[in-house]
Amino acid sequence: MAPSAAQHELAHFLRSYRARLTPEAAGLPRSSTRRLKGLRRAEVASMAGISPEYYTRLEQGRQRHPSPDVLDALATALQLDDDARLHLNRLGTAGPARQADPVLVSAPSVPLATLQLLHSLGPWPAHVVSPMRDILAWNDAEAWLLFDFSELPASHRNFAWFAFCDPRAPELLAEWEETARSNVHRLRHALAADPHNERGRQLVAELSRRSTRFAAIWEEHGVRGPTTGRHLFHHPRAGSLDLVYTAYVVPGPHNLELVVLTADEGSPTYEALQRAAAERRAPDADAGRAG
Repeated sequence: MAPSAAQHELAHFLRSYRARLTPEAAGLPRSSTRRLKGLRRAEVASMAGISPEYYTRLEQGRQRHPSPDVLDALATALQLDDDARLHLNRLGTAGPARQADPVLVSAPSVPLATLQLLHSLGPWPAHVVSPMRDILAWNDAEAWLLFDFSELPASHRNFAWFAFCDPRAPELLAEWEETARSNVHRLRHALAADPHNERGRQLVAELSRRSTRFAAIWEEHGVRGPTTGRHLFHHPRAGSLDLVYTAYVVPGPHNLELVVLTADEGSPTYEALQRAAAERRAPDADAGRAG
């Protein structure tokens, strides 16, 4: 019987993470004659307490439904973080793909209360994003920080698409590689939770065709769930901006997130955001000063 898509995905995941774990990181000696950078299959099998033959079948996509104990042991042996461990368990327990006609799902609507909150945030850039990284709504501060997303076709209002296909991205994102990689990891995390999502599948296919860099990062099988952190921007007028982002889950069936970017009070970024907000509130007065 031919391996299923889930078995192929699990096999690729295991090969990818085995290749990136060094013997030193795993507490194993490295001989002077060793050329392999990552671990051998037998080494992973030994650390996980399973036979090399069984592990080989997993890596070749010939083994169905490993037990939760095996998946947990492999996650420990490969030193997976929480997101990657969850992803491995999803792959290991996934059933065969549904044989159903593709359904083009329209973009989920943003609740009115969330839109009202979004537009009440004043100087703070904010947006609402779907699990597949689609940008569903944004406020004026976000448009000032990046650009007005209404300039793009609806299918391209997507952070992964922006990072890899919009020529403005490397100029605006001071840490482009890290931000682009994070979007790939978030997209893989979302598709693992919803593997039959037609929008996500089409997006990955399009980005893989358009961007060799996306395709290469996608093949690494990195995965990351919602998180907080910092983004650095090169703003064309305000210069360097250092912003902290936090995602708030919007109640409802679509797992939307309201993402708000803030800055430390009194910092240069804070002052720049405050000035920009004042200019948006008084465009006529600002135009008069400029004249």
